[in-house]
Amino acid sequence: MKRIVFIVLLFISSVSLAQTSYIIDKKGTKLYVRDDATEVILIDKRISYVLVGKTWEKYVKFDDLDYAAIGSSVLKSFNLNHKKKSQVYFIYGQKEDKQLIGVAVTVTSTSGNMSSSRTFYELYVIDNDQNIIEELKMDDSKSKDDVEKRAKIAPMIKKYFSDCPDIMSKLQDNEGSDERNMTILGFLHNTKYINCKQ
Repeated sequence: MKRIVFIVLLFISSVSLAQTSYIIDKKGTKLYVRDDATEVILIDKRISYVLVGKTWEKYVKFDDLDYAAIGSSVLKSFNLNHKKKSQVYFIYGQKEDKQLIGVAVTVTSTSGNMSSSRTFYELYVIDNDQNIIEELKMDDSKSKDDVEKRAKIAPMIKKYFSDCPDIMSKLQDNEGSDERNMTILGFLHNTKYINCKQ
């Protein structure tokens, strides 16, 4: 009997240790969440999650979020340029003195039987005090202004993160020579966190 209890405890411990996703709210509470049942809902500004060992779904609003590590992605609440209201962004890459952060939010509108979607993008290079060094805001439209802004994404990333091989590799995977500069947006949709500090 002792052997069965030991095996069960060993299994539970290994499942708990293998768990990598967690959420930290602004009160400092750390919640371990199931990777397979956690979803970032950008349009609603919240994260839907299920705690490890539980089956019911809960939510944390971005207003209450400090930090979240979900799978290979990291989200954090930032007060860019020391604004009162914080915003949540994915951290694409991080160096000793800079972070590359951003978000891609798709908005779908419906009118009768017709629906259309538009994705809005924000990309920032910030320092450790959350001051904006450089920023780009655009959407996926065909407008000349947005096409030109998309053309600035790769040069901006290279300017500040050329010494980070993993970011450069990700950038190379998403660089293209399409007429509307749409291929580069794949960089923003791939929210994997890259640590360049090592």
